[in-house]
Amino acid sequence: MTFQRSEAGKVTVLRFEGDIDRQGVDLLRVALLACVKEKRGRVVVNLSGVREVSIMGVGVLVERRRQLRAIGGDIKLVGLSLFVKRVLEMASVNALFSIHDTEAQALEGFREAA
Repeated sequence: MTFQRSEAGKVTVLRFEGDIDRQGVDLLRVALLACVKEKRGRVVVNLSGVREVSIMGVGVLVERRRQLRAIGGDIKLVGLSLFVKRVLEMASVNALFSIHDTEAQALEGFREAA
């Protein structure tokens, strides 16, 4: 699994490629923790390059969302595959996240909230 990080103003965009399995979970955890530590609370997580996510990956997203919200931020998810959507639904956490089809929509969501 790999990821790219970019900044769009006050929003951090993380683009992941590969499955969020055991190794992918660690990369997801570290990438999101860096945003928390840097107080970059507005995060777009682009999962369009991810086919599968483990329940541990879902746990990381939920925990980091809690931490980001504590500093006034949030996570918006982009490009979810049908499998990833179903995993979020089965874990009953899909309603916690703002889910968008494109990064532009997610970024606009942060602009509207400002």
